[in-house]
Order: sequence, then structure tokens, then C-alpha cells
Amino acid sequence: MYDAIIIGAGPAGLAAAVYFARQKMKFLILTGHVGGQTIWSSDIEDYLGFHLLNGQDLVKQFTAHLADYAGTYDMHEGEHVTSIVKTPSSQEGAGGVLFTVVTEKASYESKSVLIVTGTKRRELGVPGEKEFYGKGVTYCATCDAPLFKGKKVFVIGGGNSAMDAAIFAEKYATDVSIITINAELKGDPVMLSKIVANPRIHVLALTKTTKIIGNSFVSGIGYSGADGIEHEEPCEGVFIEIGLMPSTSFADIVEKDQWKQIVIDKRNRTSVPGIFAAGDCTDVADKQIGIAVGEGSKAALELIKYLQTSHV
Repeated sequence: MYDAIIIGAGPAGLAAAVYFARQKMKFLILTGHVGGQTIWSSDIEDYLGFHLLNGQDLVKQFTAHLADYAGTYDMHEGEHVTSIVKTPSSQEGAGGVLFTVVTEKASYESKSVLIVTGTKRRELGVPGEKEFYGKGVTYCATCDAPLFKGKKVFVIGGGNSAMDAAIFAEKYATDVSIITINAELKGDPVMLSKIVANPRIHVLALTKTTKIIGNSFVSGIGYSGADGIEHEEPCEGVFIEIGLMPSTSFADIVEKDQWKQIVIDKRNRTSVPGIFAAGDCTDVADKQIGIAVGEGSKAALELIKYLQTSHV
């Protein structure tokens, strides 16, 4: 039985893992992939100590730190959690298993759980989106923008994610258009100034995407503007960047808010004693890499105190 199981390996999870390793705890990390959403970020300018780097480089720094403790913990990458089950209270304190974390492949027993699963991409929900995913439709400009060198692309969204995608895609595409349902782009002023100053990036405001067109590959996009008139325009790529939603579908054991974020207190405790949560999957106000690292560290310290002072 593990002392703790960390579900997720983004900035919050990796930060917590360092604390657990230093405490010589027996713990397991379960994750789809190491790095979380951070690995898809193109330019990071607000993480203390690193003036400018991309998400992949920052994740390399995180994992290099954790590598100092290699062999002291278990990690299963590519293994998604499906549920968390709590042992009946009659067995607690009598050597019984407190939590069973169930994945697609196996189940694991633990005295405590830390949920740090972050977020996942939100889907647009228009005809052609699913059909052409991987065939011109993408949710990751950082991953796929080089594939669209010399091509015309559209970015769907109106916030930081969309602006970041457009700035990165412009390095490869000949023409980049941003479609947003808002009257104007909203987000980081630095990114917004880059968008405004770039003649190869165009913004279609008060515009709604209605469909993605193609045969074997994307060949166009449909949208309606403020005038309500339907337009179709040729393109070869569509980057969907309409925000993120918490990856918490497996965590029905704990209280969540209306946005499916896990509700935590100031000590990162959930509604279930022994289960803690941190980072973007929680109802913490702001979603930033620096905040996730801090929240993961704080949650780890609170979980350690829990194990030291409780009956488990």
C-alpha cells in the first residue's frame, strides 16, 4: 500500500512529488503524460527565474529536478484513472485500505490521494470538428503549427490561448485569422500588442464558427458575422483554442462546483478527508504555472501533515 498516490504530473503534481520524495514516502504517480498543459505552451514569460522559454523546456527543468530522486517512487505514464473508491470507515485504523485508485489497467491502494489532473481542451461542437481532427483540425498549435508551413489557417477563440496559438502559427503559416464571438480579444496585454502589430494576423470579431469543411482534409471553414450572413472561406488548418475544462470526471467521490472544479479549502483539503487537490483542476481563482507549482507544494505539505497526525 502506498502512503500517497498523485494523480497527474503537471506543474502541481511534479512539485508535490519532490516534497514526497524528500520525505522518503512510498508514493505512486499516475498520469496521461508528464507536463500537463504546460508542455503545449509556446512562450512562457512570467515564470520566476526563467525570462523566456517554451513549455517543453520548462517541463524538462521540472523533470530534471525530480530525476534527482529516481528510484524512490513509482510512475505509470499513459495510465488514466477512472475512479477513486473509499474503504468503509469500519476498516480505517485497523490496517484496512483507505483508498483504492482504479485505472484502465489496474487498481492501487493508498493511505491518501492528491488530485492534480489540471485541465483538458474544450471542444467547439460544430460539424466537421470530429471528422477532421488530425486532418487539419488541431487543439495544439505548439505541437502542430509546423505542419501548416506556407498554408492559410484559422484560430478559433478570443483569449490568451487563441492569441498564443496565432502568434506561434504565424511563424509557419502564410495567413492567420482569429475568429472570436467577442467584440474584441481579451487577455494578456503583451500578447494582444503582438497580435495588433502583426500584419499577417487578422481578427474577425463578433463572429461565430458554424462548420469545418473538407473531404479527406480540411479545405475551408464556415462562419457567420454580426450581420448574420453565412460565409465560407478556404483554409487548410483550424486551431481550436476556446479554453479549457477541468479533468475531473473520475473524481465523483469529492465535491465539485458548477464548472466541475474540485472544491478545496485553504489547506487544499477536499470534502473527503485524506484526499487533497491542487492546481487548475480545483476552484483556485487563477490558473497559472507559478500558482500551480505553489499550490502543489502547499498541498504536499498539508498531505504530509495529515499522514503524520492522523490514524493512518
